Amino acid sequence: MNILNIWKTGILTWEDADALCISVVFTWFLPRAKQYADAMHPRRVRIGGPAVDLMPYFFFGSHAEIGGDYPGVLQRFNHLATRTSLGCPRECDFCSVPMVAAKKSLALSGKRITALADWPDLPVLADDNLLFTPMAHFDRVCDRLEKWGWCDFNQGIDCRVLSDYHAERIARIKRPKVRMALDSMAVSESWDRAFEKLRRAGIAKHNIHTYCLMAHGTTPDECWQVCRFVEAHGVKPYPMWFHGLDAMERNVVTPEQESYGWNDYERRRLMQWFYQHKKAVPA
Repeated sequence: MNILNIWKTGILTWEDADALCISVVFTWFLPRAKQYADAMHPRRVRIGGPAVDLMPYFFFGSHAEIGGDYPGVLQRFNHLATRTSLGCPRECDFCSVPMVAAKKSLALSGKRITALADWPDLPVLADDNLLFTPMAHFDRVCDRLEKWGWCDFNQGIDCRVLSDYHAERIARIKRPKVRMALDSMAVSESWDRAFEKLRRAGIAKHNIHTYCLMAHGTTPDECWQVCRFVEAHGVKPYPMWFHGLDAMERNVVTPEQESYGWNDYERRRLMQWFYQHKKAVPA
C-alpha cells in the first residue's frame, strides 16, 4: 500500500466560497458536529455525509443546511480515493448502503447500482460493490488501475460473486490490495473459493485482507471461529464491531449483544488478539 493512502477520520470541515462545510461519516460524531454547527450561527453552514444521510432528523431545528452532494468531498477524506460506481443490489441489514448509496443510485439511474460514466482517476476504490457492475465497466476500472501499478479495493470485493476472470484482471494490476468480508461462517465456502481464485491468479496472501463482522446476532465463540478460519488460510482477519445504524457511541456493547454472551471484556479480548498481537486473555 502506498504510504500516502491515509484516511482522515472524525469530522471533516472546510471553507467554501460562502459557507462552512461539514462532512460526517460515523453517526457517533453527530452530536459534536451539531454542536459545532450551532456554534457557527449566524454563519451559513452546510452539513452532509453518510451519517447525516442516515439521520437527517438529528439536525431538525438547527440552522445548518442539511444534505446535498459536494463535488470532491471523497478526495478530502483521502486524496487518492475515488468511486467508479454507486450503490449495491444486496440489502444487508447491518449495512448503511441500502439506506444511503443505493437510494442515490435509484434516483440517478432507476437501479440499485449505477456504473459511473467517468470518475477521478485514482487508485483507492470506494465502490460499494464493484463486482456487480457490468464487466465492461470492471474492465475499464482495471485498465486505469494497471497504469497506476497498485490499487486498494478499499470498500471490499464481494467474495460471493468473484470469478476467475475478476481475479485474473485484478492480478494484472501488480500490487493490488484486495479486501473481502466474512460476516459469518454461513458464507465461508464462498470466501474460501474466492481466496483460492485470488491465489491461483498470483495474488500474495499478504495482499488479501478480510474483515470479520462481530456481534451481529453471533456469540463470541462464533466470532472467534470466523477469525480463526481466515487465519488458518494465512490471511490476517480484521474483526469489526457491529454498530447499529443510529449508534451514538462507539464500541459499546448493547443489551441485544449482551444476550448473545458479549460484554466489554469479551469484545476487548478478541480485538486485542487480532489487532494488537497481544496474548489472548484466558477465557
